[in-house]
Amino acid sequence: MTLNIPVLDANRGLDDDQFIEALAAACEEWGFFQIIGHGIDLELRRRFFSGVEDFFALPKDTKLALSRTENNIWGYYDKELTKNRVDAKEIYDIDGNIDNLRKEHPELPVPWTEDLPTLRPVAMEWLQQVEQLSLNLLGSICIALGESSAALNPFFLKNHTSFLRFNYYPSISERLPLNEAEGLGIHPHTDAGALTVLAQDDVLGLQVRKDDTWHTVVPVEDGFIINIGDMLQVWSNDRFKAPEHRVLASGKRARYSAPFFYNPSYETVCTPLVAQSEDSHYKAISWRDFRSGRAAGDYADLGEEIQISWYRI
Repeated sequence: MTLNIPVLDANRGLDDDQFIEALAAACEEWGFFQIIGHGIDLELRRRFFSGVEDFFALPKDTKLALSRTENNIWGYYDKELTKNRVDAKEIYDIDGNIDNLRKEHPELPVPWTEDLPTLRPVAMEWLQQVEQLSLNLLGSICIALGESSAALNPFFLKNHTSFLRFNYYPSISERLPLNEAEGLGIHPHTDAGALTVLAQDDVLGLQVRKDDTWHTVVPVEDGFIINIGDMLQVWSNDRFKAPEHRVLASGKRARYSAPFFYNPSYETVCTPLVAQSEDSHYKAISWRDFRSGRAAGDYADLGEEIQISWYRI
């Protein structure tokens, strides 16, 4: 079943009253929406996606040489787990904090390939744009919750732990025989952080669960698909729910996407934005501990994956 999730037009500004009203409804009912009129240059998008496709077209040995390691979370990987099951896809993760990328000697360097000299600059240009969009959307969501637009800024303006991911879902003729019975590129899950800002090609595959039914999201041309993450569900005290979603394995055509996971700083302790502590649905959650637990489960079978339900009062 296909689904037209709410489409929000930002042409009148992300603080426009009508936009805020539509945003609140979308976050309450779906946890998913698409945004148009976002102002991100279409030519930049074309160059960026060309870089994504060029990366996955590299020889396998070249990509494996860029693999993430036990000591560095950035790089290529083709055996990611979601809730202990291998996903039928390849990924390449990039530090989403521009300040880190600009350092001459970052603590965790991104392994860029010399075979694609334009990839790093176009990825950094893209990151600047999607980070600003994410910050602005976060401000709009705060307004929708009755808070100041800057209510969550202290957790993001410095040392945020966001990251950019390239996803490649090989066509059925290209991929290894993984998950053929279930046909899943990513197994059902919620995103751990605050917001996910997704750009993708026109190949369908993303599905959201609503009313016990899986619905395929039809992307709007040149739009972004946005979904609420676990931390924002906690900050909203369950008013905005992090939606369960999955991705089908690709059929005759390969699928490419690039989610930007907007995550707070590791120093963040997440608690609901409610005036009275006794009204809180959650105990305090250390983002560092939560993110570490979720990331560890992505790369090894460590038993049950950490969930915000563990912190529910």
